[in-house]
Amino acid sequence: VSTVGLSTFLDAELAAQIIGLGGVCGAVAMFASPLSVLKVVMEKRSAAAIPLPFTVASLVNCFLWCVSGIFVMKDWNVTVPNVLGFLCSAAQLALKITYGDGPRGGSELPK
Repeated sequence: VSTVGLSTFLDAELAAQIIGLGGVCGAVAMFASPLSVLKVVMEKRSAAAIPLPFTVASLVNCFLWCVSGIFVMKDWNVTVPNVLGFLCSAAQLALKITYGDGPRGGSELPK
């Protein structure tokens, strides 16, 4: 609904920039979302709450989009969010490698 509204009432280029910025913000939030349990991971010394398949998929996905954004598209709107996503995924993977699933192996999320 907001996409149609923006494109109806604004210049097409401005509407595309606003919609693109919203997409970039959404993508960065999605890539960083597993870091929301960072406090629990550090307190319990267990990274069981960090989903390994999502982390690995995000790491590979963001790396490939970074390469494509830099060398093929030469588009910072593709490159910047994927660099941030790659860094978030690398941090999550480092936590997973460092702490593993902890001594109990449970994936307890904060209440």
